[in-house]
Amino acid sequence: MFRISCKLLVRFLLILLGVSLISFLLMYLAPGDPAKNMLAAQGIPFTKELLEAKRLEFGFQDPFWVQYGRWLLGVFHGNLGMTYHSGSSVAKELAFYFPNTLVLAGSTLFLTLLISIPLSFMAVFYKKSPISKLISFATALANTIPNFVLGIGLMLVFSLYLHLFPIQSTVNLQGAVLPSLTLALTMSSRYIPQLQEGLTEILESDAVMGAMGRGLRWGQILRTTIFPQLFPLLLTLITLSLTSLLGGVAVIEYLFSWPGIGKMLITAVHNRDFPLIQGSVLVITAGVLLVNTFAEFIQLFINPKRYRKEGANHVI
Repeated sequence: MFRISCKLLVRFLLILLGVSLISFLLMYLAPGDPAKNMLAAQGIPFTKELLEAKRLEFGFQDPFWVQYGRWLLGVFHGNLGMTYHSGSSVAKELAFYFPNTLVLAGSTLFLTLLISIPLSFMAVFYKKSPISKLISFATALANTIPNFVLGIGLMLVFSLYLHLFPIQSTVNLQGAVLPSLTLALTMSSRYIPQLQEGLTEILESDAVMGAMGRGLRWGQILRTTIFPQLFPLLLTLITLSLTSLLGGVAVIEYLFSWPGIGKMLITAVHNRDFPLIQGSVLVITAGVLLVNTFAEFIQLFINPKRYRKEGANHVI
């Protein structure tokens, strides 16, 4: 177990280093003069002398490896650079926007599970009934509607007509409802079919059949047999969802004006704010890797023998 943990840690660091190198290289090769971008973003008229002074101040004239090494050394000391647009610390900007994305991701996952798990059980237990057919139809419909179209529809109903929620989200519980619900409905349309399939297999398994044969109550069967077997599938779905949510669902954040990292990245790209883009990519990658690594540790803890047999060969 210690050996596998070390491999996971090494993989985490290598991927993070590789992503930082690629993102920095792309910013380095991007057309345009960083000194001009910085001054233009701040609205400062620039002259040839001022441009040269900025290039010397920030080392823009240095070779790629020197610039990357200097930036990487700053990262190790918690310094991600300064933004071009406002001149503030990149770390300070991320400290404001990234927690908002975490709030949106957490509320979205909560709503998704609240919708998906009961509807999946109803669809399986009442198979071939009108309820099951209605759930299947609603799932298929939600899966075909783009999330931004669904978001606009929810905005029209709950904001313009019913006046229950603000059109432009604020960083509180009320402001998080509509963007979270938009994402949760889209994600639930993918959760429900997979949970249905998993539940059907579990209900037909020998363990459940044996428990029913012994006369155990359904509540006890759910608690001791069904949910423990369903947990690995749920963990996989949650991990995949979190990796996309932590990256910032930019369209939804922008649509509802939710101040998350996705909306911030759109603005940073528009402003050609390279330090903010690089810092965002690094933080998002670290968040995604942490979620995946944590999920693998849970799998390792739950079933170490199976993990060693199926997963250890491709850990690194």
